[in-house]
Amino acid sequence: MFKRIMLVLGIVLIVLVMLGAVKYQQIKESMAHFDNFTPPPVTVSAVPVEQVEWRPMIATVGSLHSIEDIEVAAEVSGIVESIQFESGQKVEAGQLLLTLNDEVEQANLESYLAQAELAQIKYQRNANLFKKKNVSETDLDQASADLKVANAMVAQTRATIAKKNIKAPFTGTLGIRQFSLGEFIDNGQALVTLQDSRILYADFAVPEQYFPSLYQGQDVQFTVSAVPAKTFTGKVIAIESKIDEATRNIEIRAQLPNLSGELHPGMYADIRLLMKEMTSPLVVPSTAIAFSPFGDAVFEVLKNDAGEQIVKRRYVEVGERRGDQVAILSGLESTALVVNAGITKLENDTKVTLSDAVKL
Repeated sequence: MFKRIMLVLGIVLIVLVMLGAVKYQQIKESMAHFDNFTPPPVTVSAVPVEQVEWRPMIATVGSLHSIEDIEVAAEVSGIVESIQFESGQKVEAGQLLLTLNDEVEQANLESYLAQAELAQIKYQRNANLFKKKNVSETDLDQASADLKVANAMVAQTRATIAKKNIKAPFTGTLGIRQFSLGEFIDNGQALVTLQDSRILYADFAVPEQYFPSLYQGQDVQFTVSAVPAKTFTGKVIAIESKIDEATRNIEIRAQLPNLSGELHPGMYADIRLLMKEMTSPLVVPSTAIAFSPFGDAVFEVLKNDAGEQIVKRRYVEVGERRGDQVAILSGLESTALVVNAGITKLENDTKVTLSDAVKL
């Protein structure tokens, strides 16, 4: 019985050894095949580095303001008697906007006119009598003073009546009316906004290190979200004489025409302040750059000793970005060909095949 068991165990052991030898041979052949395996080239798209003419600029943000912007208010109190405008209406300088009731002032004017007329008569009579030495010089001076006071009261009343007629101080567009017919208006009460937006101001700030590059008449470009496809241009008209100690920025005011009416006061604007000098940077598409905390890089297409196309990682210094193009300050030659689509599949020395059909 024991001999039979040992015979069976021996046969099983021989079978296992044979199976192990076969499996070992298969693994050895598979490893040899893997060692000799060459991955197929990666299909990518590439573009040559371009050298372009760029005008350096400082990018910042700001707000647009009307060249003239007020809240029309009453200088005197009174009840609104008539309204001569509609909300949102365009008006000319000097155009009547509303009138306040002036019945009391008109009555006072009649009274003061009568007093002035009487004072004139008294003065003239005293002047004639003074020539004949029938009245003293004091009486003549008193009559003269009374006449002046009476005329002053007339002028004052007429000025008050004029202030009851509220007019537009300049040409512009009115806002929404803030009062009603028959309402009592206090002096100083805001009635309606008036803005002249044919020309706009843009107020913005730039860091203090740019101060030597600033000058009046400097070109400025603006874009606003309301008209994203259009670029507006203006000129710097004022530079603040003092740098803000809290932010270390310097305030700038630019002026731009708005005859088309596409821009409105209060709009937020993306602003580019253009420098005088032109530069000629190397630029690549933004899709060609692999951004990384360890450094930005591009993949340059080259040929190895066997004449095959491969890529090399080039670490670059990235500069200004405009649209889909990014300036390269260092790390690339002007003759370089860089991958602009398919960079996520690449490593150093990866073989590539170029194709314009590759999409991101």
